[in-house]
Amino acid sequence: MSIVLGTATTAAFVLLFNEGTAAALHFCAGVSAMIALVASLTLAADYCPKRAEGFTFAALMSITNLAQALADNVGALLYQHAFGSRLAPLILVSAAFTALAWVLIPLLQLGDKPQGRAMAH
Repeated sequence: MSIVLGTATTAAFVLLFNEGTAAALHFCAGVSAMIALVASLTLAADYCPKRAEGFTFAALMSITNLAQALADNVGALLYQHAFGSRLAPLILVSAAFTALAWVLIPLLQLGDKPQGRAMAH
């Protein structure tokens, strides 16, 4: 759900045309980002070794911060050099990469463990 919601809210930025749509889109994107973050942290808490939750959280936050900085710089380069200062193609590339996360789900090997129940180690 978080991947679909993130892809949809990212792609919706193509519809940005005034301050009202900007406020609505940023609100929806913020809600979507928090749902994705909570989903990621829930998975990490369920699957990390016992008493390693703090380290796992710190590692995930570090990866998130690094990925955000990298995405900002790559996006700026694409905007300036590849897309001729046009925003719509950059938005679609961002939405496509968000959707690509769907392909990575099988790599998590979640099995049939019910959500919210700690994994037996």
